[in-house]
Amino acid sequence: MDRKLLERLFYDGIMPREKCCPEKKDYQDTMKLCDTVEQEFAALLSKDEAKMFQDYKEYASSLTTMENAESFMQGMALGIRLTAEAFTLGDSKTK
Repeated sequence: MDRKLLERLFYDGIMPREKCCPEKKDYQDTMKLCDTVEQEFAALLSKDEAKMFQDYKEYASSLTTMENAESFMQGMALGIRLTAEAFTLGDSKTK
């Protein structure tokens, strides 16, 4: 399978990370706690430190997106190979 196709599936066909489980109360509570702690922490920083913290968050988010994309593509490729193998086996092997 073409890697670009898998990339399109990941970036265009999957819900964004923040929508992975929005209905779960634990998820919402944890997001609120993260936001609260982040705001309190940012209030303690100087202007330069706040900028550095924002840069760090952006870099960490980019890394997470890259890791999720690679995991998705590897998982899709494995699923496609397994499905193809199941359909290419003779009838006697699938019974």
